[in-house]
Amino acid sequence: MLVLSRKVDEWIQIGDELFVGPTDIDAKGVRLLAHGRMLGGPEDGAAFKKAQEVALGGEMRIGPHVVVTVVDIRGEQARFGLVVPASLTVHRKEVVDAAKKAREDER
Repeated sequence: MLVLSRKVDEWIQIGDELFVGPTDIDAKGVRLLAHGRMLGGPEDGAAFKKAQEVALGGEMRIGPHVVVTVVDIRGEQARFGLVVPASLTVHRKEVVDAAKKAREDER
């Protein structure tokens, strides 16, 4: 399990087309928003958008292969445990955006 900390509107990018992030955080739980393309299962590749209230210790399942668990909440920041297939990358979205910009600047 990979663990990442996020604040409201800070996104996690899974693979190339799946994004997950908190839209609200309080002491009891987090409202998570996930959108992008489904990974695996009968809806593989289908566009989706899903919002869910997740209590501390609870999880959001995104298709058959991705699970996001709320492992800790500290003030305005939540820690998320992610279980994804080994073939997928998981990054903070701002890191992906910075790397993309650096590649474009090199051209």
